[in-house]
Amino acid sequence: MAKYKVLNDNPFNVGIRFENEANREITIRGKSFVLMEEDDILYTDSVSKLFRNGVITIDDNELMIKMGYMEKSSNAISDDEIEALFKGTPKKIKDELEKIDAKHAIEKIVSYAKTSDLPQSKLKVVKEVFNVEIFEELDQEIV
Repeated sequence: MAKYKVLNDNPFNVGIRFENEANREITIRGKSFVLMEEDDILYTDSVSKLFRNGVITIDDNELMIKMGYMEKSSNAISDDEIEALFKGTPKKIKDELEKIDAKHAIEKIVSYAKTSDLPQSKLKVVKEVFNVEIFEELDQEIV
């Protein structure tokens, strides 16, 4: 049977337990992938929201369509896609960020925004869309 690349583009590990086969487990380490058989992928999709929420993704469009996903989840955003997103205008950034609703994706975007040298206009968009405090107050010494 063919194997497919299942990607975890998050900084955390993702564990999958197959209760139908003597409690076999697979751990997909953060920022890596594993090769899984189609049956295992379909089973995982039927018992969890990992694919639906974009926590893990598959590198094969035909299998994604077979699973009922016509396009990749907005929550399955990679570091490269985040970087490319922030090269756009604040309006375009806002439109794309409003599609994202999973905690893991929001945290990844906020973390990128905090550690990158982005203009305040783009940081303001992140703050407004996700309702997070992104601007760090600077301690000023009184001279």
